[in-house]
Order: sequence, then C-alpha cells, then structure tokens
Amino acid sequence: MTVRVDWDRTPVSVHHPKKEVLEALVLHLRNKFGVRKRSLVMEDREDSGFLFFLYQPCNPRWILEFTSNPKRPFEEE
Repeated sequence: MTVRVDWDRTPVSVHHPKKEVLEALVLHLRNKFGVRKRSLVMEDREDSGFLFFLYQPCNPRWILEFTSNPKRPFEEE
C-alpha cells in the first residue's frame, strides 16, 4: 500500500494503513528537508488507517523519495 496524499485540501493530509510508515515519513521529512509544522500521526476515522496533516509547504518529490526507498522493512505489500 502506498502513501496517499490529499494535496487538494488545506491543510494537506497524508494517509497510510500503518502508523509506523507515517511516523517514518515524518522523520524523513523533518531530518532531510526540515519539515516541522505538522500534526501528530492519528487514527483516520473517516477512511480507516492513519493520517497526519502538513502545515507548511512540502515538495511532492520529498514524499516520492521516501516511498521509493527499498530499505523499509516494515512495509509489506
């Protein structure tokens, strides 16, 4: 399952079925690109799974870089 980003809403929301994946993405965005203005990872009550919100600009390529990294052992299809 891939990370789903809703770019059309304000604030932007980032979704995935596994909380660990989103927490790793948060660390990636913070450590590599300085993205700090975001919510905590929380349960997605509308679509199930988990989500967090971004409150500052984020380049879509940064998330793509994370999702295309083969070194994520917790990510199983």
